[in-house]
Amino acid sequence: MAEDYSYVKCPQCGYDRNPMNASKCEVCGYRLKKGTPIVPIVATLAGIALLGGGGYWFLSQLGRQSAPPVASTSPDPAAPGTSPVPSPVASPETSPTPGLPPVAPPSSRSGITIVSRLADVPNVPQGTFNYGNSTTFAPLRSQRINEAISRAHPNFRLRYVEPPGGKPGSGAGIEMLIQGQLAIGQSSRPLKDAEFRRAETRGFRLEQVPIANDALAIYVHPGLQIRGLAVQQVRDIFTGKVTNWQQVGGPNLPVVPFSRNLRAGGTVDFFKEDVLLGENLGVNVRETRDTTDSLRKVGSTPGGIGYATVAEVVRQEMVRILPLSREKGGAFVAPDLGGQEVNLQVLTNASYPITRRLFVIIRRDGGLDEQAGVAYANLFLSDEGQQLVKEAGFAPLRQ
Repeated sequence: MAEDYSYVKCPQCGYDRNPMNASKCEVCGYRLKKGTPIVPIVATLAGIALLGGGGYWFLSQLGRQSAPPVASTSPDPAAPGTSPVPSPVASPETSPTPGLPPVAPPSSRSGITIVSRLADVPNVPQGTFNYGNSTTFAPLRSQRINEAISRAHPNFRLRYVEPPGGKPGSGAGIEMLIQGQLAIGQSSRPLKDAEFRRAETRGFRLEQVPIANDALAIYVHPGLQIRGLAVQQVRDIFTGKVTNWQQVGGPNLPVVPFSRNLRAGGTVDFFKEDVLLGENLGVNVRETRDTTDSLRKVGSTPGGIGYATVAEVVRQEMVRILPLSREKGGAFVAPDLGGQEVNLQVLTNASYPITRRLFVIIRRDGGLDEQAGVAYANLFLSDEGQQLVKEAGFAPLRQ
């Protein structure tokens, strides 16, 4: 039976790019439980306007206006790649957590806006601002991108900060944001209910703003002879049900899966929830520190298999990216083009089975950190910023 790819609107934030079979809203994280009334797609993105001769798209559906960007010169874990994204919508101003008292939408200070150039982004604060920790964002923290931001706003400086435990990731970064150790968060997964609650108990709100589309690549040792895998087979491999490649059409060779700690980052969190469907990793899965470590270990281990954002894996000759199918017997779709660049088309139209969004997390505390977070999001949502997103190996939200 063909899968339904029509879209529905989230009853919490109004975002209308949630697939009919989604369990939670991909923008605000609201859980789309069975029985929750879901309104079919209507033309609700009311903020499309043309300014002057330049065609600027406005994310005003959810009550956002303008804000400032952030520049950085500090080094941080790098990675290659590119990926696509559907229509741009800003995150909700009210808490998406059911049962929490609603927060009045502060549209006057929301600050999310779309401009043409990085230099056009308004209200960019002066100073040095800590940011991180998502490893998926590494290509968006490259020297080239930081220098472009710095040229546009010389007094807006970004500083990458490692988590105290030394294991970077979306979850670690969000916790550091809540604790006040970061000014700007980066996440490859939506915020969780508990994170919204913890921020509110500390007197401020968290807000997630999507800036790009991404996909997870499944990669193996380059010498492994296997055409591709179904998502179910990937699940069986990482939960320990499949232990020999012969079980999935490959050679008689032990499967050696590698993964970062499930508590470390947004990528592994997303992998557990959306690929493993909440199951734990198998006892045979070997832990790695980060994507670089995983690539090295998979590339030196016959039978090795790992996963990471496709932007970090393309052009890595030490491993081979596998095409995936949604179900056994289905057509294989590759997230890359010959291992040299990301296939933006299959990320944008979601024909590749494992796609997701990347978010800038804003600390809504009414201070400089909030101003910096809004500016940083606006930098990447600008026309020039979306081009930088594309060049970094991710799919821009606006085509």
